[in-house]
Amino acid sequence: MERDARSLRVALVADRYVNPPPGGIDGIDAAAGTGWGVVQLPADDYPDAVAQRLLFEVAEQAEEFARHGYDLVLVGGREGLAEALARVGLAVPEDISPGSLVELREFLGGRPSREARRGPDQVQR
Repeated sequence: MERDARSLRVALVADRYVNPPPGGIDGIDAAAGTGWGVVQLPADDYPDAVAQRLLFEVAEQAEEFARHGYDLVLVGGREGLAEALARVGLAVPEDISPGSLVELREFLGGRPSREARRGPDQVQR
């Protein structure tokens, strides 16, 4: 049986880091380079009713990831996310609002891998 290569690490990422303006911080690049998956948060300019529904869907995904042992972090933020996460029993994960791509890469790259969190005897293969 082959080893499961997924990192079991997911970043909830504000839209401004998924669709950065010219010269902005590319959260997708930082996540991919450090072995993280990404769930995009709704853009700040979405109507409240739409954003609330999308945030609840993000929260449900985050709860599913958390239940299966994934490490979750928040990059940036989004008004209403804390309430959506609370509805599914989750607190806001450790977060960063990075000032540079290097800072974001160091934050993501500095978190322990799945193997380090679980120990070598508990890694699924």
